[in-house]
Amino acid sequence: MSSKGLTPHGPGFQFIDRFEKTEPTSGTGWKHLKAESPYFRDHFPNQPIMPAVLLVECAAQTAGVLVMQGANEPNTPLFLASIDQFRILGPVFPDETLETKASIEKELGALIVFQVECKVIDRVVARGRLMLSRQLSKSDIT
Repeated sequence: MSSKGLTPHGPGFQFIDRFEKTEPTSGTGWKHLKAESPYFRDHFPNQPIMPAVLLVECAAQTAGVLVMQGANEPNTPLFLASIDQFRILGPVFPDETLETKASIEKELGALIVFQVECKVIDRVVARGRLMLSRQLSKSDIT
């Protein structure tokens, strides 16, 4: 599946080019990291690497797409609620393709816990656990 419509993010903040659901509770997303992306220019000049927080975002978007593709209401956005036991294990460089796997570990009402792993070819660059939350209406918050 192509990136158009995969996430509710605008084109400048989409960190999935392609997604494939491998099982009902797991899937894989891919993102080719273009050298001209602004974060490579500034992080770090002359030694560009992908910011760790964007690895987390790649994982969260992959997890969100997994849920949205299986949902009765696929346009319901999900929000990052927790980052747990997430480890950065290596750098990601310009012109590499990041492969992110997400598996649903458990659901707790509006919360969904995922196990995630990011890699480039066969090199694991990050892994951990994330929690996403289904959107609450304004009346649920007040």
